[in-house]
Amino acid sequence: MAIDCTVDSGVAWVTINRPEALNAFDIPDLQALLALFQQVKSDTVASVLVITGVGRAFSVGADIKAMDKMSEADFAKAASLYQALALAARNLDKPILGAINGYALGGGLEIALMCDVRIAARSAKLGLPDAELGFSPTGGLTWLLTRMVGLTVAMDMALTADMLDAEESRRVGLVSRVVEDDDLLEATCTLAQRIAAFPDTGLRNIKRSFYTAADADFATTLTLEEVCDSDCFRSAETQVALKAFIKSRRK
Repeated sequence: MAIDCTVDSGVAWVTINRPEALNAFDIPDLQALLALFQQVKSDTVASVLVITGVGRAFSVGADIKAMDKMSEADFAKAASLYQALALAARNLDKPILGAINGYALGGGLEIALMCDVRIAARSAKLGLPDAELGFSPTGGLTWLLTRMVGLTVAMDMALTADMLDAEESRRVGLVSRVVEDDDLLEATCTLAQRIAAFPDTGLRNIKRSFYTAADADFATTLTLEEVCDSDCFRSAETQVALKAFIKSRRK
């Protein structure tokens, strides 16, 4: 299997491990990744999920050699798996961090954008080669990318097939942090463990409320925020964190 998963200190690490193909996805890889999303959802130890790749790429997306031999039915199956992954990522009530090493292209960028936070290595390159090959994006990318960078930049990326480097990706809002290549995994681990130490109820409701607000009117957003925050207040874990915070400020 080209997708590995380990859990440590409250963090599930999902690693795309097919470096000889720049971590390109075939149908079994997509199925394995979807199964891991579902596994992490029910994992009572993991509070945060991290996705990264081995070698020179996060992922260059679809395996073009495998695609060349696909039937129309196989292609439709692969496309439906990207859609299922997008829904699974959105419905996973745990934060997903993407540690973007090297190339994140096409379907690889789609997977990266399914993450809630993206940290890029300085050598990272992000882009959409779809137009050059005569394809259009899947995996919710047209929805996600437009909301992250705006319609003008999103269309520029999609129509030109130009790649953005890490600093430009941060400037337009594709990633939130850029670190040196050798520091990527350590920096992501530190951030993931920090988030994993927070009460799960708050993390779940932060993710839920932000994504709902992205596609809702203001009045609906206000109602949801109130419901989510009340749910947080009722959580025993939140009450423990609140008391610990107050105690620490008394010193």
